[in-house]
Parts: sequence; C-alpha cells; structure tokens
Amino acid sequence: MKYHEFFHIEIIHPYFSGLPKDLVLVPDNETKKRLNNLGCILRIDVGKIKVLAPIDQESNVFPVLGENDVFTFYIYPTSERIQEITDFSAIKKKNMISFTNLGQPVGNSELMSTQIEQKGVFQGFPSIANIVIAGNKIDTDIIGESARFKAIFKVKSIKWKYYFVSESQDSDVKLESRNEQIHFNEINIDQNTSDQIITSLQLNFPNSHIRAFESKEAIPYSSKPLKNIKLIQNGDVLINHLSNPQEQQQGIQIIKIK
Repeated sequence: MKYHEFFHIEIIHPYFSGLPKDLVLVPDNETKKRLNNLGCILRIDVGKIKVLAPIDQESNVFPVLGENDVFTFYIYPTSERIQEITDFSAIKKKNMISFTNLGQPVGNSELMSTQIEQKGVFQGFPSIANIVIAGNKIDTDIIGESARFKAIFKVKSIKWKYYFVSESQDSDVKLESRNEQIHFNEINIDQNTSDQIITSLQLNFPNSHIRAFESKEAIPYSSKPLKNIKLIQNGDVLINHLSNPQEQQQGIQIIKIK
C-alpha cells in the first residue's frame, strides 16, 4: 500500500520562538475511528499532527471523502502558563476557540475561528480549543503538497514600565533600544501623580529621586527576551541589557541606580 501525506495541522503560538510547549493536540475517539476506517495513519508530534492516506495506485488520487468525513482534534494545555500568556479576552467564560475549514471553498487551507462551549479535559486541564477539519474541503485530486492547516493563537501583551530609584537628584536618565524596537516615554511625576508604584517608592525612599518610563506600545509576551535595552545615565551606558519584565511582574521592573 502506498501512502502520502493527506493533511497536516500545526499549532502556532507567538509566545514560543520554536515548538509550542505546554500544548498537546489530541484527536477525539470518533476521528480516530473514522481515520482508521479510511486506512489512514495518524502521526502525532509536538504541536502538530500529520495524517497519511492511502492513494490509488492507478489513478494516483486520495480516497473520495463525503460530508460525514469530519475530523476533530482538541488542543489542551499541560500547564497553567498557557492561561497566563494567551489572549482569551474575546472568548466568553466557559467557551473555547474553534478553528475550522467548514464554510471554506475546496482547497482553501485557511482556518476560520469562532467560539463554542468548552468541552473536554486532558490530564486535569480543560481544552482551550478544537480544530474541525471537513475532509470534503480538501482537494483529493492533487498528489503534491498536502493541505496544511494552522491554528494560530493570540498572545497577551502589556506595556512595560521601568522605575529607577536614584541617589542623585541631578541624574539624566533615558532608555534606548537596539534599532529603536521599543520606544519609551518618561512618566511625569508631580504631587498629583496617580501611579501607586511611584507613590509607594516615594514613601519607602523619601530621600531618593524616582524616574519612571513606560513603553509607547504594549509588548507581546515572548519566551525570547528582547536584548540591548540600555539604561543611559548622564550620557554613559549604566546598564547594557535591561532585563525584560516577566509575566508575573505585570510588565514592571524596579531598579536602584546611583
């Protein structure tokens, strides 16, 4: 029997620079049964699934699929971190994302997304999405590159804030990033400031000078740190690589300088 890759599903999560860790893709029981009946082979890897189908030796085409040949896969997190870094703000409580090619023309591999009632639990974690592939929307006449579907998640983003506690009142401080990848505005500090962190720092360090900077744009969460964010003090590079705020820090870094 000769097999060829029929379709391929990949999870894309912008937080990860490589394979999407902490996410697993699992076919439901009906899908496993249907694929088996079609003589297909299912290969599961980190963040992706490949389906190999038998092809006709003479006509060199895949089996003809009908409207009932629908394949459903569930995406489960394996840690709490996925909830912390993924943007589910548009998803209602007790719902999850659903990616599908239903409604797409034959041969179109773009997945549309909507939301449905949450269903499924794997190793104690509820599913965050499913992927529904209509087999009759896959072009079975062409034996070439297989249909490649991508389930793309949105990542959370947050404005970064750096607070500097300085011993010098006359210190000239500014932030610079390589290739101007991030722009920062200095936060005006006066007696009417409403920033609670500034107020707290002023109370805890009454004899120090507070300077604060906020990124102009929200920065997407990422496993790959942004490098070369420099702290310039009085024209000299005081810190060459400012550490990136972590998710649990809510985009905030407090640093003591001279």
